[in-house]
Amino acid sequence: MTVYVETDFLLALAKDSDWLQQSAEEALDEYDVETSAFSYLELLLARERYEFEYVPLVANLLELVPVRDEEERQIVLKAVNYYDEGMTAFDAFHAATAETRTLNVLSSEKDYKDIKVNECR
Repeated sequence: MTVYVETDFLLALAKDSDWLQQSAEEALDEYDVETSAFSYLELLLARERYEFEYVPLVANLLELVPVRDEEERQIVLKAVNYYDEGMTAFDAFHAATAETRTLNVLSSEKDYKDIKVNECR
C-alpha cells in the first residue's frame, strides 16, 4: 500500500534524533511512501533551524521518499540547486517548476535572469 507522508516524516529521517524517527523507519519497511515537492520545500525552510547539509540530504531522501513522478523529482532537484545558488526557497521552486515545465515566468523577480527560464515582463 502506498501512503502519503509530509514534512514531519522527512524531518524524522533527516535529524540525528527525533521522537518519530523509529516510527518513520518502520513505515519505510512496511509501506511504499511518497510525498510532494511541497514537503521538500518545507524541508528547505526548516533547514535553517536544523542546519542540514541539504543538497546531499534531499538527494538521499528522494530515494527513500520519492515524489509522484519524474517531473516533480526534477523540480525538487533543480530547486535545491537554485536555493544553493542563493535564491529563496520559494523562488527556487517557482523557477524549477517553470523550467521543468518549459514555461515562461511572468514576474518582477530579478533572480530568474540567471537561469534557463524565459521571462515575460
